[in-house]
Amino acid sequence: MGKKLYRYRSFNTDIESGYSYIHNSMINIEKWKFEAFEGLVYPSSPLYFNDPYDCEFCFRPDILENIVDRETYIHLLERRFSLKQEEKDRLLYSENVERAIQMVLQAHGAKLSDSWMNLLKSSLDGCMDKIKDAVRVVCLSEVYDSMLMWSHYAKNHMGYCIEYDFEENDMYYRHLYPVTYTKDRYVISKADIQNGSNDLIYKTTCRKSDVWAYEKEWRIVIANLNKVMPQELDCPNGKYVLDLKSNIKAFYLGAKASDNFKEAMIQFGTENNIAVYEMVLSSETYELEAKRMA
Repeated sequence: MGKKLYRYRSFNTDIESGYSYIHNSMINIEKWKFEAFEGLVYPSSPLYFNDPYDCEFCFRPDILENIVDRETYIHLLERRFSLKQEEKDRLLYSENVERAIQMVLQAHGAKLSDSWMNLLKSSLDGCMDKIKDAVRVVCLSEVYDSMLMWSHYAKNHMGYCIEYDFEENDMYYRHLYPVTYTKDRYVISKADIQNGSNDLIYKTTCRKSDVWAYEKEWRIVIANLNKVMPQELDCPNGKYVLDLKSNIKAFYLGAKASDNFKEAMIQFGTENNIAVYEMVLSSETYELEAKRMA
């Protein structure tokens, strides 16, 4: 059984330079046409989501030894002391790194204080951005008629929405994950690291505050683009692009979309056998309804 999902967009008329699999060449095209007509989508880094706390995870204290490598401990200690070679060796090869740190600090008249542990934790927290930026994400929704989504992501109902259909044999289907909405951030444990859990990427990149639950979001999450992408594109912006043209099944026009955008979308839909709808306000409620245009 496949999955039908939606992506809210604006009619961005800035020119995009990118590789077209349709034309097998670089093209210059308006951004909205690049995504709607060419079917090409640039996945985003979680670092640049509109919610700065999206994908924000944290670490259990027992993970310090597993994440912060021995060289990092030496580097941090050398900010305060001049270390002897035998002290460096103790830090590199001791079975109990915390005990080794304590011995080195004691030799220099210091101790493993709360402030020092905070310094280590700050170093660890700095890894978050690197981990988040190691994946690329395409954000989708289960619904096409959300009043809030049309307002937030489709330029106050002046944009459009794309309907995608992902079949089970589609190469992107196995990278689709539902977003979990919760009050609690995911806590990475030592077991997560030691087990090399395959679902760790999902646990950390598909978790949001429950205040966003109305979005009913799903995500295409790709951790290793080289294994998924047909090629690394040699284009001016150096981005990867996902070819979702064959997944597009319908377009939904915002209730406030301009006539020239409507005409272009209807013409394209008619020529390419893609259904086109216009969102209209219900005659009796504040609900949005889809009216078939082509």
